[in-house]
Amino acid sequence: MKPPSNESITLKMAESEQKKVESSLNEALDHSAEKLSASALSDITQVRMQALKCLNENNSKKSYIDTVKNWLTMPSITMGLPAALAVIIAISVKYTALESIPELPLAMMITEVPNEDFAMLEDLEFVVWLAENEQSALL
Repeated sequence: MKPPSNESITLKMAESEQKKVESSLNEALDHSAEKLSASALSDITQVRMQALKCLNENNSKKSYIDTVKNWLTMPSITMGLPAALAVIIAISVKYTALESIPELPLAMMITEVPNEDFAMLEDLEFVVWLAENEQSALL
């Protein structure tokens, strides 16, 4: 077992001295309170009651808006809330890759195409299939 260090001995001595000072102050205050007149004691009690009443009224008068305002001005909220929103927005945004539309086959551009065929060309998969078939036919 290691012997106590000088710091721990100093702390223990400081704590015991502090307790001695506190106890002597408490005794002096108690002794002086005993010497006060009854009117002075009643005045002190009334002032104390008024102070406690004002303290309770101030705490109860805080509105919901003031509470929210105090909460929003806390440093952890002012820094953390925008960062959290940025992360949520970054996650929720869907990134879509732009697909290039293949060129129309030459045979369709040269010949006349009926209107029904244009409705089918709106479907991108059909256009891709048609372009692939045109390329495979040329091979």
